[in-house]
Amino acid sequence: MITKESEKKFKAGFVAVLGRPNTGKSTLMNALVGEKVSIISPIPQTTRHQIRGILNLEGAQIVFVDTPGMHSFKDHLAEHLNVISKRSIEGSDIIVYVVDVSRRIGKEESRLMDIISTQNIPVIMVLNKIDLKSVYLNSYIEAWQKKADEKVGKKPSAQFIPVSAKTGKNIDELRAALLENLPQSGPFYDTDTLTDFPIQFRIADIVREKLFLALDRELPHSVAVEVSAIKDRKKVVHIEVTIYVQRNSQKKIVIGKQGRGLKAIGTLARSEIEKIYDKKVYLEIWVKVLSDWQHRPRILKELGYWWV
Repeated sequence: MITKESEKKFKAGFVAVLGRPNTGKSTLMNALVGEKVSIISPIPQTTRHQIRGILNLEGAQIVFVDTPGMHSFKDHLAEHLNVISKRSIEGSDIIVYVVDVSRRIGKEESRLMDIISTQNIPVIMVLNKIDLKSVYLNSYIEAWQKKADEKVGKKPSAQFIPVSAKTGKNIDELRAALLENLPQSGPFYDTDTLTDFPIQFRIADIVREKLFLALDRELPHSVAVEVSAIKDRKKVVHIEVTIYVQRNSQKKIVIGKQGRGLKAIGTLARSEIEKIYDKKVYLEIWVKVLSDWQHRPRILKELGYWWV
């Protein structure tokens, strides 16, 4: 229980987790929170919403805002993902800027550095994937310092922490740096809350993750998942899910030979959803063709991709 006296010493704040696609942002946030609140996939663009993961510590609460990676390509969905990423900075107290040190710096990185370096809040550059060949680690630090030197007036500073979100290396050091930069404030959520991400979007994201993992790179950007009904009964939860694809050929890929693909996706997703509800889940999944859904704002909104 937090008393008025202890609240005066309490620290709490919002941490925006930003980075290019597939830099390990979701894996990092899950490692920091200690629970899975954001989907993980080797396919870029798997996070399409702001997902708040909440880490409750003695005397502190850190609210992580996981965001889509910044994208350079043009379509309604990509534009929306970029808007969400920029909005996540607003109202945040700290920026965790995640880079993949096994990957060469590109144009997207320079654009993202331009955005982040103009902010007047602490920045921690997380040099992720040091478990792989970290040949570009110094290149990212040098690029940031060069960007800072180009600024007129106050030079944007950053703290650099090499980590492996996958293995957990230096995660404790990162947590300590976050705590050091948090402002004094009372908690924003109950201390037993893990995330404020709506349950229907969490379920949709779980199904989408299993879909991407099963299909590998066959349909990375051509599917959407909508949870159309949740009936939470005493002993079982009935959930209806629709997977939207753009073409009949994609529908066949998702369903698989004799329905084996869809059955495998459903089995994996159901197992994870049952952990959320702590009871049996009956998951019914349909696959429908919805042509060109990525370019239709009305459809995107119905699927929940305009939720913030």
